[in-house]
Amino acid sequence: LISALLCLGSIILSMYIALAIRPIQVQSSASTILPILILTFSACKAGTGLALLVASTRTHGSNHLHSFN
Repeated sequence: LISALLCLGSIILSMYIALAIRPIQVQSSASTILPILILTFSACKAGTGLALLVASTRTHGSNHLHSFN
């Protein structure tokens, strides 16, 4: 679960960087809302991931999380 969330985080970070640099290179202000939307979805993903992590810790206990592998 943690590694999947980290992979998704790195994908979203690379998408954010690509979408933030693109309007600068093209010198256009039409697509400046896209990085803000990507950051919004990233924050929602992080909140959901943390909620799942806390729920699994409460359910299975902190000593038994290594058995998920």
